[in-house]
Formats: sequence, structure tokens, C-alpha cells
Amino acid sequence: MRDNLRTRMGWLHSWVGFLGGLILVIVFFGGTLALFDTEITRWMQPEIDVPIGAPINSVVFDQASQQITRLQAQGTISFLNLPSARDPVARVLHYDGHSFVGPILDPRDGHVIPARTTTGGQLFFDLHHSLYKGPFWGNLVVEIAGVGMLVAIGSGIVIQFRNLLPDLLLFRPFANRARAWMDAHILFGILFLPFVAMMAYTGTVIHANRLFPTPAKTAKAPKQPVSFDALPPLAPLFAQAEAKFGTGNVGFILFEPGKISLIRSDAAGLTLTRAHLDFSQRDGTPLALNSNAGTVPTSGGVLRGLHFIRWAPLSLRWIYFISGAVGTLMMASGLVLFLMKYRRQYDGTFFFGLAESLTLAVNLGLPCASLAYLWANRLIPAFAPGRTAMEVEIFFAIWVSCLVYATLRCFGRAAFRGWREILLLLAVLGCGVLPLDLLTRPALRITQEPGVFFGVDFLACVAGIAALFARRRIAVS
Repeated sequence: MRDNLRTRMGWLHSWVGFLGGLILVIVFFGGTLALFDTEITRWMQPEIDVPIGAPINSVVFDQASQQITRLQAQGTISFLNLPSARDPVARVLHYDGHSFVGPILDPRDGHVIPARTTTGGQLFFDLHHSLYKGPFWGNLVVEIAGVGMLVAIGSGIVIQFRNLLPDLLLFRPFANRARAWMDAHILFGILFLPFVAMMAYTGTVIHANRLFPTPAKTAKAPKQPVSFDALPPLAPLFAQAEAKFGTGNVGFILFEPGKISLIRSDAAGLTLTRAHLDFSQRDGTPLALNSNAGTVPTSGGVLRGLHFIRWAPLSLRWIYFISGAVGTLMMASGLVLFLMKYRRQYDGTFFFGLAESLTLAVNLGLPCASLAYLWANRLIPAFAPGRTAMEVEIFFAIWVSCLVYATLRCFGRAAFRGWREILLLLAVLGCGVLPLDLLTRPALRITQEPGVFFGVDFLACVAGIAALFARRRIAVS
């Protein structure tokens, strides 16, 4: 009976894991990089030369009011993102359908910083959140994949429960290819099971309404400019909000018709409540304090806090990052194991060629596209018209190109050559980011804020070296 159950769970784990894994590798990869989305954005805007912790001058609010009034006249809802421990500047942002964009203000004197426009790290958050397919279908697919991941985790536990301790102590990276991949998959799955299960559960629960969604209604911008009253002084409102939430705990100011809301920072604590203090847009009189208190909002806030981890210190975010990277590798190795399991029986068939092409595009094409995104950011002229869209288009162009190339190789009976060649591209792109950064960063930035720039350069280099090692292993095998 037990062996029969393990056999059934093995089938379920293989097929649900593979079909869901093609999506989940993208989701986990994007979510892992999104842990440092702000830092990636700062790497992609090297013109910004503002130290962390620079005091906020009240003139910033006056300058932001002018920018926001212009956006309101166009019918655009906008907000002022305030400086934080991760991002030293103020940003007047509005949503363009995929990311938040807008002018950058120096908190010390309010002047607009002439930095290149970019989607930055928000691209990876959007991949994680909705596969870059918007708030309806993209969210729905990610939620279904999350449920599939919980099924794969449960079936994987049933399969390996008997050998849990021996598998935990056994890893043979230099054994034959199939054995090494299996050891890595099981070891990563066991060691990081609590993290992977927690992220899958919290992500699925906090977005459970996606399974029964209704299409979002998008308000159309007015055809002609609309007149708005001048905004009240924002500095006194900011002072009142800090008195309520604590110094440094106001994250952003949202401007809606007739109302100004000062939102509690997501970094203020574990419970992500988005509590807000509302004021009248006409004269700045207080309207209400919405603390989002209560058992259900608090429970949801804790789950969101655990999932988004915006409150955490740098050390804990690195732990999340490493765990997310290992979780991504665990799922990617599962896709490879699926191919190894069925290659002897189905190699040469259409569906196996399709499966290998998609696996290659997800496991290697996505990292290549991400590194090409960094290259595009530095090589496209800083103030070229439409450069933000160009960066994203290059990201997807490289990804699709990898898929097309993988398809040609897999259906041309040269799949292993395809793996080696795309790994070589990944190695070149990864190892080249450091010299690219040093050659294209403004001179004054070479020695300033080293952590942000070194972190991105280092991780890109690690990806490149890992690709070289994997390419060598494939060649030897």
C-alpha cells in the first residue's frame, strides 16, 4: 500500500512539478531578484549621487507638489515615494501599466536629478507577481502555479520521507550527471523546504482572491486637462504622520481626487498593514486614521510581511536571497531531472523537444535576458527617448531569442550543443558586467556606495562562473 502511494505520488510530483515548474522557476527567479529591486534600480541609475540618510528639506514637498499637480491635470493618480534606508531620494511616481516611473528629487534641496529613466528592479517584481502579463491573467496563472507548488511539495515529502536523513547527508556533485542532479534536487529540497513551503503558502494565501478574479476596471484619463485646486503644504502633513507612525516610518504620500493619504512604510515592522493618515486635498484638514487593525487584517499583514520581507535588515534579506536562489535551483534541477527520466523513451518526439526547449529557455534564457537587461541599461544612451521601453524590449528579445535557438537545437537533434552554447552566452554576459559597470559608471561614482554596485557586479560574475562550470560538466559528460 505504501509503495503504491509512493508510486502515485511520484507520478504526481513529476508532472505537476514539471508543468508548474516552468512557471515557478520564473516566479522564484523574479522574486529572488526582487528582494533587492531597489538596489538594482540604484545600480541602473548611476547618476544619482545622494548619500543614504540625507535629511529631507521641506522644499522637496513644494517641488513634488508642482510635479503632482501637473500629473493630476492629466488625470493621473500619483504618489511621492519618500527617502528610505535603501533609497536615498524622493520619487514622484505614477503607474505606466507595468512599473512606477517619474522624476527623481534630491531630498536636500528638491532639485530634479537628471538620471536615466529605467524600469529597474521593478521588472523582476512584475515577473514574480504577474509574469509581466498584467493584474488579471498573469496573477491568475501565478496563483495556480503556487497551488501546484504546494501539491509538488506535499508529494515530494511523501516520496522521500523514508530516506529523509540519508538523503540529507548525501551529495555527489562529481558523480554521473543523473545522480548529481538528483542529489542536488533532493538536498536543496530538504534543506530549504521550510523556506520554500513558507513562501509558497504565504504567496498563495495572501493572493487567494486571484483564483476568482474580476477584471480590473481602468479609469480613462480625461480627454482635456482638468483644473485642480493647489495642494495644501505637505510638510505639516508629513510632520503629523511621523508623529503618528514614528520618525522615518512614513513610506509614501498618495494623491487621490479630494484626498491625500500618508502611508505607513512597509519597512516599519513585520506586520505590513499599509495604515494611512488621510487629509483633505482642498485645505489639508485631517479626515481619518485608518490603522487596518483587527485579527484578520493583522494576520494578513503578518503573512504579507513574511513574504515581502521589506521590514528586514540587510542580513536577513541576504538569507532570503540565498534561500530563494537555492529554491530556484531546486526547481530548475527538477525540470532537468524530468527530461533525464523520459529522454530514453521519448527523445526525438515533438513533445519531448518542446519540453526541452522550454526548459532550456527558462533555466538559461531567463538569466541571459536578465544580464542583457543590465547591459542594455548601460549601453543605451542615458537620455535617449523611449529608453525605458527599449530596455524591457531587449530583455524579452534576448529571452525569446534563447527560446528560438533552443527550439532549433532541440528539434535539430543537437540539444546538448544548445545547452553548452547558451551557457557560454550566460558566462560572457555575467563575467562582463563588472568591466561594463566600471567603464560606464560616472567617474565620481567609482568609489561611492560600493555595496550596491559591488553586490550586483559580484552576483553577475558568480552567475557567469557557474555557467562556465556547468558548461564544462556537460562537455565532460
